[in-house]
Amino acid sequence: TVTFASAPGGNVADPVIRAVDIAKPAIIRIITFINGRLTVHFSSTQNVTFPLTGNPYQITLSGSGAFISAHGDILTADHVINPPQQDLNTFLEQEAAQDVTNYYNQHSNTPATVDQITQALTSGQLPSDGQYGTPSSVAYLSTDYTGPLSATSVQNIPQADFATVDRIEAQSPVNDKDVAIIHVSNMNDMASIQLDDSSTVQPQDQLTIIGFPGNGDVSTIPTDLLTSSVNVVTVSSIKTTDTGAPLLQVSGNVEHGDSGGPALDSNGNVVGIVSFGTNQPGSTSFLQASNSARGLVQSLNLNTTPGRFEMEWKQAFTDYAANTAGHWHKALQEFTQLAANYPAFKAITPYLTYARDQAKNEPLSQTQTQSQSSTSFLNGMVANKWIILGAGVIVLVVLLLFAGVVLRRRRGTQIPN
Repeated sequence: TVTFASAPGGNVADPVIRAVDIAKPAIIRIITFINGRLTVHFSSTQNVTFPLTGNPYQITLSGSGAFISAHGDILTADHVINPPQQDLNTFLEQEAAQDVTNYYNQHSNTPATVDQITQALTSGQLPSDGQYGTPSSVAYLSTDYTGPLSATSVQNIPQADFATVDRIEAQSPVNDKDVAIIHVSNMNDMASIQLDDSSTVQPQDQLTIIGFPGNGDVSTIPTDLLTSSVNVVTVSSIKTTDTGAPLLQVSGNVEHGDSGGPALDSNGNVVGIVSFGTNQPGSTSFLQASNSARGLVQSLNLNTTPGRFEMEWKQAFTDYAANTAGHWHKALQEFTQLAANYPAFKAITPYLTYARDQAKNEPLSQTQTQSQSSTSFLNGMVANKWIILGAGVIVLVVLLLFAGVVLRRRRGTQIPN
C-alpha cells in the first residue's frame, strides 16, 4: 500500500483520498467573459457612458465545473456561464470607477477619490445602468490532467488544454436550481465523474469540494491558476428553496470561484454543485443537489458511461494503491500504456515514475514472472508486427523459390523403366 508522505496522491490507502485523486483530472476551470458599458447619471440632464472611448470594459468571472461524460459534456452552476445582472453591476462599477472618478474631477469643484466614487455607485447615490453583451465561456483543463505548464501567461496556454464552450445544452436559472450542462468540442474521451443520488446524503456527512477559489489565486502563472483546491465540508442540513429546488447546506471553506464545482461523496461521485453562500470563508454555503442535475441529464438523454480513458485511469490508480503482490508491476504496466495512449495526460508522470521505482524492488512469484514475460512477449509481437510480417513474406518467397527449383529438377530427371 502507498503510505509514504512523498508518494504522489498522498495516503491513497484511504478510500476517500483515493476517490478524490481519481476524480481530479475531470475538474475544469471555467472563465466567462462579458463586455459591458456603464451609463452614469450625474444629473437629470447629464448622462455619460463609460468608457468614453466607446470600447467596452471586459468583465472576467471565474468558476468551476466537471466533465460528466467522455464526450465533452460539463456540469457547472448556471450563474457561472450566465452571471446575474446584480453581480455584473458590481464588477462593472469596479471596472469603471477610475474613469468615472477622472471625469467627475474634471467637471467638479469638489474632487473625489476612487473609493468615494465606488461607494457612491454601489449605494446608488450616483445612479448608473449597465449594458452587457452576450457572455462567452472557456473551459481550461486542470494541472491534474495537463501536469505543470510551461506557459507564462493565460494567453499562451497550449490550445489542447482549453476549449471554448460551444453551447449550453440544458440549464435551470440561478433563481431556480442554478445548474447547467454545457458542451465543448475537440475534447473527447476525457476523464469524467458520475452523478449519484443526492437523496441519500444526510446531515453530518462529509463531502469533498474540488474547485478554483478566488482567494487561492496567489499569482497569474497558469500552473497556479489551473491547480485545483480540495476542501472537505460537512453537511449541516437538507433544505428546499421556494421554487422546490433541493439544497445541501454545508459548513466549511467554500468561496467565490468554487461555484459550479462538484461536491463528491466518499465514493467520488457528485452529490452536489456549489451554488451560493455568504462572502466570508468558513461560513454557511449551499450546494444544489445532484438530483437537479440528473434531471437535466435524463432530459438530454446523455450518455454518461465512462470512456476508455476514465476506465483505464481508474484501474491503473486502483492497482497503484493496492497492497497485493505484484501490484507495482501491474500499475507500472498500466501507467505506461496510459502515457502512450494519452500523451496529453502529463499529470501521470509522477505516478509512473513512482511505480517504476517501487517495481524495481518488488519481488514477483514465478507465475507473475511468466505472466509479465508473456505480456512483454505479446506486446513485442504487436509492436513488431511489421517486422514479423516482413520476415514471414521473406520466408514464403524463399520457400516458393525452393519449390520452383525442385520442380524444375524433377522435370529434367528421366524416370527409369
